[in-house]
Amino acid sequence: MTPSSDIHFWHIPKTAGTSTASLIRGVYPASECIPAHTARELAAMRTDDVPNYRCYTGHFFSLLEPLVGRSLPTVTILRDPVEQTLSLLRHCQRYVPGAGLLSPTLAKALSFVWEKFPTRRSSIEKRFCPVLMNNFQTRVLGSDIIKPGKLERNFYGLTYPFLEPTFCHPNADMERLYERAIARLEAMVVVGTVERLTDTLGLIFKLLGMQCPAEVPHKNISNSGTRCLSNDFRELIELQNSYDIKLHRFATQLLKRELAQDPESRHEIGKFKF
Repeated sequence: MTPSSDIHFWHIPKTAGTSTASLIRGVYPASECIPAHTARELAAMRTDDVPNYRCYTGHFFSLLEPLVGRSLPTVTILRDPVEQTLSLLRHCQRYVPGAGLLSPTLAKALSFVWEKFPTRRSSIEKRFCPVLMNNFQTRVLGSDIIKPGKLERNFYGLTYPFLEPTFCHPNADMERLYERAIARLEAMVVVGTVERLTDTLGLIFKLLGMQCPAEVPHKNISNSGTRCLSNDFRELIELQNSYDIKLHRFATQLLKRELAQDPESRHEIGKFKF
């Protein structure tokens, strides 16, 4: 038995996406799952090959559907902005130096300087917060890929320079990006949250016409460490992520509405922590 629907999982970094993608891909034959994971890898594929799959999971963002040439049932998952931001920062700290924006040493140094030297906070906030800590989920969902042919060969990165220039700009028009992010969420068939991952997976697997898994694998986890978070640092993250906070609330309401219409999609899955 194979899934009854094609799918595009719009994978926002650090939202339990790797674990979710592994579950989704696990119910399709390997030949039906696109081998790419990043937008760079997608752009490097032969154009004629891209439409030949049924399961698309990865950091493809708005690049995918123009290459596929058809509308795909799209699902995504958002996460509490404080948790997502901290997880993203932890990911940078442990990621292979040179493959991402920040090497582990630099990321740890920035964290130390911000905590221990308040007079340097302003420069750190202006230079680095717009990239890693400023409404990241809104920027990913609200931006468009405009130069897919110019992706660097070794690019994975967290700044996504192939998105429109405003993506990483500290003075980006966040109202416009937020409106476009809302419009994209409204067009998706399932919008879930990490906080209600079990219910989100129930909706996704009902879309596929498949049995919801009994357990969620724990993959690519970065401990967000919110229990040890200082009040000042939490307030900074919340201040920098006002649009993500609104977007997460909107996603939560979309999920509640979908579950109210389809209560049979509620599922209990083994304990998990992301």
